[in-house]
This record gives sequence, structure tokens and C-alpha cells, in this order.
Amino acid sequence: MTAHRQLYLFDLAPGFWKQLVDKASNRIIIIEEIQKEIRKGQDLLVEWYERECAKFTVLGIPDPSVIKSYRTIISSVNDNEQYTPSAKREFASSADSWLCAHGLAFGKTIVTLETYSAGIKNRVKIPNVCRDFGIDYIDLLRFMREIGIRL
Repeated sequence: MTAHRQLYLFDLAPGFWKQLVDKASNRIIIIEEIQKEIRKGQDLLVEWYERECAKFTVLGIPDPSVIKSYRTIISSVNDNEQYTPSAKREFASSADSWLCAHGLAFGKTIVTLETYSAGIKNRVKIPNVCRDFGIDYIDLLRFMREIGIRL
């Protein structure tokens, strides 16, 4: 979503979105919680996603291993005194927590624009959780290089 809103706007970088589908649709897994966030928008991303979503793998109701991973991650975050109570609540109710749980349960790599931040208190970031649990994560530029997107 950030890629659409800040980096690769449809009118300026249509090639990004075409190549994303052409070169990576078979490698991209979208979890239901992320799909819900995309569909909340009132913008071109929703239109693009509705046209292209059948080309991606969409995971619906989490299986028991994801639920177990989610509980493990949330328990660890809640026990971590680094984060504020509001950061913990926000993370627990966000799609990010479920994304991390899927990554942990299935050993999948998460693509994120977030960066690791050792001392952060007011937000639980995906890379921080990934490092804590040994979940692989990469940034969008590395993903683009890996799948061969050229702008």
C-alpha cells in the first residue's frame, strides 16, 4: 500500500505494477488481513487489486499453525517492556501481526518497507518481530531485484 501511495503511483510508474503481476504473481502470497486493508481504500490500488487478485495466492482463515504462531508472537510482544501498551494493542489488532504469524508458521519471507529500529517504543515494527523470531524479511528494492523488475 505504501508503494502505491508514496513510491510507485499508478500514473507515474505503471510499469512497476505490470511487472509485479507478470514477474511475481506466482511468488506473492497475500493474507486475508492485508487484503481487507487494501479493500478499505477508495483509490486506484483497490481497482488494480480487484482486477489482478485472482493471479495471487490469497490465504484465508488461518490454520492452527498460524494461530499458534500468532499467539507466540503476541505473547512475546506483550511481555516485552520496550513497547508501550498502546503499541502492543495496535500491533495485536493489525494485519502486521498476522503477516508475521504466517511468516513464522510457514517459513516465508516478508517483504516490507519498514526498517529495523532497536530502541523503538511507540510502534511494533515488522522487522523487529522478524529478528526476534528468525523470520526472513527483505525490503521492496531487494524483492524488485530478485524478481527482475526494471523501471
